Amino acid sequence: MISTPPLLTGRFAVRVAAVLLAAMAASAVPANAAPAGVRGPGWADLAAAEARLAELERDFELVVERYNLVREQYESAQGRRALAELQIRDLRAEVEGARAAAVGAAQELYKSGSLEGIEAVLSAASLGDLERRLGYMGASRRAQLRALAALGDTKGRLGGKVVELDASVAASARAQARLDELAGRIDGLMQEQRAEVAELTAAVERAERRARIERRRRARASARREAAERARELLARRLERRAAAREATGKTAPVAGAATAFGAPGGNGAAADWDLPVTPGGVAVAAALSQIGKPYEWAADGPDTYDCSGLTMWAWGRAGVSLPHNSGMQYDATARVAQEDWQAGDLLFFGAPIHHVGMFIGDDKMVEAPYTGAFLRVESALRTDYAGAGRPGA
Repeated sequence: MISTPPLLTGRFAVRVAAVLLAAMAASAVPANAAPAGVRGPGWADLAAAEARLAELERDFELVVERYNLVREQYESAQGRRALAELQIRDLRAEVEGARAAAVGAAQELYKSGSLEGIEAVLSAASLGDLERRLGYMGASRRAQLRALAALGDTKGRLGGKVVELDASVAASARAQARLDELAGRIDGLMQEQRAEVAELTAAVERAERRARIERRRRARASARREAAERARELLARRLERRAAAREATGKTAPVAGAATAFGAPGGNGAAADWDLPVTPGGVAVAAALSQIGKPYEWAADGPDTYDCSGLTMWAWGRAGVSLPHNSGMQYDATARVAQEDWQAGDLLFFGAPIHHVGMFIGDDKMVEAPYTGAFLRVESALRTDYAGAGRPGA
């Protein structure tokens, strides 16, 4: 039984994301920069925690893909073991039949009092050699001696299959041990992730407190500016009244005025409408897009949760193409495609070594199962760690 460590759910990531959004919106600055005059330990801690969390996520993806690879090896070894056990069962039945025939042949030879044929069996270098030696004997004698030789040959083949079985059992045991080791590493990485998320949350909360202080400082400064502006307006009105009074008494005074208008920029958005071809790749893309919004779970291949290679394996399975559940093995199982020749359904691989895979859907976009705590999504396919593309079924 393959042991499975507890899954890291998305609660931590969702909580951190919510705090980040609140802090960034409140401070009205980009998420990767501190507000003016607010640079300090809180923001430095936040940046360090975010970087460490990203590093842990990459390590996590690598270990999960190794786990998927070893699981494929384990299942292959189990298949070889089952086949060897079946062949051994058949060979044992064949040995029993050969033994019964050999006993009958030996009894007949004993009754005839001839040891010449038995000596030919014992000294023959091979079945071909035995056939040549038996060529001069009668048909009955040849049949008896062949029965004796067949028993030894069948036992030899049985012994070879037993060796194969032992090798497959050992390979299964090694793979199981490696699976247990990797599952332990995954559990350890998830524990580290939980600790880093807690630290990240604390760092964001510290940054949010500093942002609140900055907002209050800005509000006070804004209030002072507004008060000064009101004072200037009041003074201007008084000067205007005095100028009007002088005008009424025949004196003139220069009158100056100014007007300022403020506007807010607007924006608009557009939605993409995917025009998928009626091809296996189009079918695979449609299947993958139908899962958008479902959560990531390592080593999962649907129908409710997926990891990256589990999603592509499941989607292409809907198009009738079988893929292994490992991004590196999927790379090996697909035909190479140049970037300028990408088509809907092509698999895009990332990392060195490869530890992530997405599915191209067009317009430089891909559908992917990204990482723990996130959900299946459409994302840009243009990444700096791009390692190549492959076309299943080509």
